[in-house]
Amino acid sequence: MKRDIRNLFKEEDDLKTLPENHRTEFLGKLKTQTKKNPSHNWLKIAAVLLIALTVGIGFYNTTEEETKVSPIVAQIEAVEAEYLANIETEWENFIAIADDDVLVERFRKKLKDLDADYQNISMQFKNDANNVLVIEALIENLQTRLQILKDIQKHIKILNQNNEPYETI
Repeated sequence: MKRDIRNLFKEEDDLKTLPENHRTEFLGKLKTQTKKNPSHNWLKIAAVLLIALTVGIGFYNTTEEETKVSPIVAQIEAVEAEYLANIETEWENFIAIADDDVLVERFRKKLKDLDADYQNISMQFKNDANNVLVIEALIENLQTRLQILKDIQKHIKILNQNNEPYETI
C-alpha cells in the first residue's frame, strides 16, 4: 500500500485542527508547572547541605587517620632519634681526636654503607611497620654504627696513651 506522503497531509488536514481553548489550557498548565513550591526548595537545600556535610566529615576522618601515628612507630622514631643523636655526638668526638685522614675516610665510608642499609630497612619498615624482624634490624643497624664509633675512639685513646712520652722524675 504505497502512498505519497504529501497526499496524506492534504487529506488529513481536518484532523489537525486544535480546539479553540487549547492555547489557554496549555498556558494554564504551563504556569502551574512552573510555579515554584517553597517546600521543595527547602528540601533541595537540606539535601545539598547533608551531602556536603557527609563528604566533609568523610574527608576529615580520612586525613585524621593518616596523621595518627601508631604507638610502635612513635617508639621506633624516639629510639631512632636518640641513637642518631648519639651517633652524631660520637662522630664529632671521633673527628676531634682523630689525626689520620685515611682512618677518618675509611670509617666515614663504613658509616655511609651502614646508613644506606638503614635506609633500605627503613623503607621495609614503612611498608610493614608491624614486622618485628624489620624493627630489630633497624635497631641493630643503629647500635652497630654507634658501637663502631665507640670502639674506634677507645682504640685511638689507647694509641694516644701509648705514644705519650713517659715522664721521669
